[in-house]
Amino acid sequence: MSSPRKDRAIRDLGFWIAVGILGFVAVISLAAPVLPIYDYTAMHPQRLAKPSAEFWMGTDQYGRDILSRVVWGMRTSVGVAGLAVIGAAVLGVPLGLVSAVRGGGIDVAVMRFLDALLAFPSLLLAIGVSAITGPGAFSTAIALSIVGIPQMARIVRGSAMVEARHLYIDAARVIGASTARIMVGHILRNIMGPICVQATLFFAIGVLTEAGLSFIGLGVQVPLSSLGSMLKEARAYFTIAPIYAIAPGVVITVIVFALNVAADGLRDRSDPRG
Repeated sequence: MSSPRKDRAIRDLGFWIAVGILGFVAVISLAAPVLPIYDYTAMHPQRLAKPSAEFWMGTDQYGRDILSRVVWGMRTSVGVAGLAVIGAAVLGVPLGLVSAVRGGGIDVAVMRFLDALLAFPSLLLAIGVSAITGPGAFSTAIALSIVGIPQMARIVRGSAMVEARHLYIDAARVIGASTARIMVGHILRNIMGPICVQATLFFAIGVLTEAGLSFIGLGVQVPLSSLGSMLKEARAYFTIAPIYAIAPGVVITVIVFALNVAADGLRDRSDPRG
């Protein structure tokens, strides 16, 4: 029977491995323009070539280097998901704070608005927004931001309502602190843990949803590379060039798994009972 200390050590090891993987992904994504790899749009005479010293992962049906396209596809997925997280936080955090602190009719109006957004399945809502705004990386980020607003606002509202019951909030009101100062300087600062956990989880959802939208043609468009569009194109060539489909699929799986493990680790560290 494992001891609590051993279980905690295993969780800590998993957390730091996940952080290392995400750090590596971030560095590769940022450094993609200067890495010694082929141009991801360049077409070579060798089509559907097998992995070799020249093309480490082979080439696709147009002769494009698969490794280069995976790196740039990873950069696209991380960038779109990152913009989506920022957009969801910029809109969701203030909504949740105002709803929790003001209460009354404002709380009811905000919650009914969030309930209306939550009534639609996330992927269906993202597809609808993408269909309205048109395909593209920026449109996909907007669609994902709208999907993430309700979850972010609800997490912030719940955490802020618990925090607002503490005595130091009453003390701040007694000494004349403004509502804005209480929300930002006291409540928001003390609920950053749950916000970071939710942002990490939504980052994983963003990567998956971006790949799904690109897979059905509503996400990132050519000439940009996307892991989802690579999976779509690779279906017809799986028996000839299996790495064409395996490479982007493995990258998506590793990123999402690492984000979920990191979110679990952040949750453990932000829980005062831990």
